[in-house]
Amino acid sequence: MVKNGSTLSSRSQSKLWIILFVSLLLPGIEEIHGQQLRVESSFQPPSITIANNSVYKIIIHGSQENPQGSLPQIPGISISNSPQTFRSASFINGVPSVRLEMSFQIKPKKIGTHTIPPWTIKVGSTTLQVPGSSIKVVAANQEDKIKQQAEERQKEDLSQASFIEFINPRKFLFEGETVSGLLNLFIWDRLPVSRIERPPQKEGDAFSLTELRQPQEKRNQTKYGKTYTVFSWPTGLTAAIAGQQQIQFNTSIRVRVKSRGNSPFTSPFFNDPFFGFGREESLTVKSDLINIEVRELPMIERPDSFRGAIGKFSCRSIPDSDRVSLGDPIRLVVEITGTGNFSAMPAPVLNSNSNFKIGPPAFSFEGNEITMHEGKQLFEYILTPLKPGLISIPVITFSYFDPAREEYFTSKTINHPLRVDPGETWVDPTPVQQQTETSDFAVSTTDLFQTENEPGEWFQNVKHKTVINSQVFWSLQSIPLFCAIGLGFYGWKRKQSGRDLFRQRQSILKKQMKESITFNDASLFFRATRERLRLEIGTFYKHPNPSSLSSNELTTLLQSSSNEEDTISEIEKVLEISDDHEFAGTLKDPQSLEDLYKHINNLLKKIQ
Repeated sequence: MVKNGSTLSSRSQSKLWIILFVSLLLPGIEEIHGQQLRVESSFQPPSITIANNSVYKIIIHGSQENPQGSLPQIPGISISNSPQTFRSASFINGVPSVRLEMSFQIKPKKIGTHTIPPWTIKVGSTTLQVPGSSIKVVAANQEDKIKQQAEERQKEDLSQASFIEFINPRKFLFEGETVSGLLNLFIWDRLPVSRIERPPQKEGDAFSLTELRQPQEKRNQTKYGKTYTVFSWPTGLTAAIAGQQQIQFNTSIRVRVKSRGNSPFTSPFFNDPFFGFGREESLTVKSDLINIEVRELPMIERPDSFRGAIGKFSCRSIPDSDRVSLGDPIRLVVEITGTGNFSAMPAPVLNSNSNFKIGPPAFSFEGNEITMHEGKQLFEYILTPLKPGLISIPVITFSYFDPAREEYFTSKTINHPLRVDPGETWVDPTPVQQQTETSDFAVSTTDLFQTENEPGEWFQNVKHKTVINSQVFWSLQSIPLFCAIGLGFYGWKRKQSGRDLFRQRQSILKKQMKESITFNDASLFFRATRERLRLEIGTFYKHPNPSSLSSNELTTLLQSSSNEEDTISEIEKVLEISDDHEFAGTLKDPQSLEDLYKHINNLLKKIQ
């Protein structure tokens, strides 16, 4: 790009691109150091009728971290428990400024002036006082009453036109527990829906969900005297915060309407003749608020080896050999089978000791990858013996909490003996004793000048005594040759298998990134991005376990080779953004994911 006869350098273009992209994702930046923390509060509007609603808003300047605190409950007004959060950042006179806005929906219960007194919140390690705010509620006039009745009638119609149901098999959960649930989206068959814009999403931070993509089932069902098309998403629901919690789900569907002045959602119940024509409008569909009790895990009789596994499991270890040579590694697979919170299950602790050097584990899951609730978790360790003899593979202790029986259980793997041979060592050959003149191989001085045509007695004697013509000799000589051929073939097959696994995993990650762009699923995109960078960079630089690489280790690998500084800097920025936005949900600008996907592909091409 040329401007005023000058050309922007590639480094300037890279910095410009990073600034632009970061500005799109700026809500994830947590805090600007040096900006003074302060908080303000207000009702918007500060005066309403009994038939209308308001918003209670608090603004935290100087941080984007979610505060901790309990909002006071006022008898005269109803305050929602799920605020809308908005983060923003800007530059004021060249100084960066960030803030966090939290908006709570307010519904009045009675006429009068209602005041939320000053209350405290905690932002990081800082305690702030939220100023008090008041709202005035007055009697409704006739126009407000008519409007309220119309809105309530529309809400009732909409609640039957399309709605979400969540089937939860448990009345209560334990903190950290994962259950398999089912999300159902009902769409009335008379509603002219062109498409579902996105899979259902949860509201609130008290629970986490496994990734939702395409619906797993589509069927027809009659309910409330109407026929619905039902789309279903199995999902794993994990309780994150103990206490009386609420969860709600929402999605968006596109509905065809005739004109901007008409609405398909007014009574009588969707009988308007303009259905199926004209432009499209987005309709937000929500579930009812679902109350779920989340209990804390009991502290009584909690084993020291418990690390958060909740469910019903069995554990075993499987070594790939019971005899090796010193210095040769073995593979130890720890297999945990059952039902529970596989998505949050940490690897069992297995540390190096005087007998073994143990590297970090690779892990994989086999089972229902949609809910991550039932299946088999595999942790693969590489153990290198450090001394010869008969030694034992370390016993692994695995503890879990059974929510059905409300008890802790501990299991141990069996003891696997391992025979470690000393391995091949160099032994000096025994010196050959000097032969006497009476030996069969003795050489006289007269034989030294014998010719090829007349080799003489010495040659005949040697020929008679040598083992070169022995079949046994040549058979033994052929063994190393066949071994070398076999090892070469084995190495080639292993290398090919490794390449196939790499290509397979690379293809899966690329597919996940493309699907996440389609559904604007930032969480899936950034998780797949980070794993793909580990896989391709670690494999290219021949790291034994690419999946275990941290961001700093990736940077070290890149710096150890002749990569450009700008390329390394941009990869570091991508890793930083991925870490900050792993749980971002969706982005306001989905195009930014597409742009980043192309940029990542270009970066990986530069380092290979």
